[in-house]
Amino acid sequence: MPVCKLAISNIAWSKADDEAVYTAMQQAGFTGLELAPTRIFPEAPYENLSSAVLFGGYLKHRWGFSVPSMQSIWYGQTGSIFDAARGEQLLDYTAGAFQFAHSLNCPSLVFGCPKNRMRPAGADDTLAEMFFVQAGNLAARYNVSLALEANAPVYTNYLNTTAQVMELVKRLDNPGLAVNLDLGAMLTQGEKLQSFVDDLQYVSHVHISEPGLAPIEKRPEHKELALLLGAVGYQGYVSVEMARTDLDTIRRTLDYVAEVFA
Repeated sequence: MPVCKLAISNIAWSKADDEAVYTAMQQAGFTGLELAPTRIFPEAPYENLSSAVLFGGYLKHRWGFSVPSMQSIWYGQTGSIFDAARGEQLLDYTAGAFQFAHSLNCPSLVFGCPKNRMRPAGADDTLAEMFFVQAGNLAARYNVSLALEANAPVYTNYLNTTAQVMELVKRLDNPGLAVNLDLGAMLTQGEKLQSFVDDLQYVSHVHISEPGLAPIEKRPEHKELALLLGAVGYQGYVSVEMARTDLDTIRRTLDYVAEVFA
């Protein structure tokens, strides 16, 4: 058995290749499929609860997969966490995402959303923090976690580092908020895994990724991460996150990650 449960995000291939990738996942010992909801339901995904339940059943009974995480949860949304007037609308939309995740037995939703968290000049961070507290309260109600993720400065200007995300989640101390540990963001910012050994309890999901979502490279940090997660008894999933690529690259990556976390 691997040290950690393994998943891959479905943003890495097209719908036409779903079954080929699912087969490769089974062969490599992967048991989780991370979802971008609009990849499955392109229009108004959170209004498709019945279809979500059916899709979750198909993944479990046909392939043996669970859904450990959702990402791109605000795809197509234009509001901002720094805009109080639009905040209620975003909260309502996010509540739909939580309900959707709950219907799939999905415990963690990644909050990346770089455009929606651009901090306007002179903006008060309190507005964003109030949004996260409200969203965290909603998440707890649905028994899921909103996992905040560091995004590099090329994408946004708020919560750029893992250290900043950890500090915020610890300070807000909300049962519905967690951290999505993104290795690509850490590599971009030059952060070291050892810096967060004492904070891994706040992590609900992990992304094995590269800067710019390039194909995964073989790195010593992967083995280091496997050892750290094993040492602290991490119970969540480690998920491969790449931009769309070819089937051969996906198969090689699945085999490599499975070997590292074995």
